[in-house]
Amino acid sequence: MKTTFAIAAVMMAASIGMPSTAGAQQAADAALMAGEQQEADFRVIAARCGTPGFEKAFYKQSRAAVAAGLVVKNRDPVQVEKTVTSLRRSPVVLVATQADCAAELKRLAEVQKRRGELLKGKKK
Repeated sequence: MKTTFAIAAVMMAASIGMPSTAGAQQAADAALMAGEQQEADFRVIAARCGTPGFEKAFYKQSRAAVAAGLVVKNRDPVQVEKTVTSLRRSPVVLVATQADCAAELKRLAEVQKRRGELLKGKKK
């Protein structure tokens, strides 16, 4: 994923006249931020749409995934956690109405299930 994204960034940089190393670095930074932003968004959605118990369980698993390096690989988990915390957006921006919550909770449940399997595999 990073390689494809970096190649696309280099091609785009070449087409608009930017130095390719700067474009590739910006693309790599954007890819890292995307994972962290998505994780922050997941936490906000869990808080807005889920029950307090669901939110607590999701948050606990989310922190475990960050610590295990599942969210962003090859970076200090403490720095990733700080970034995720700082990137939290307004819940209204992510989930406009309560009617959207059912689909979002279904998606979060799938994320939880997939992460649960990955975290169990890491512990072995």
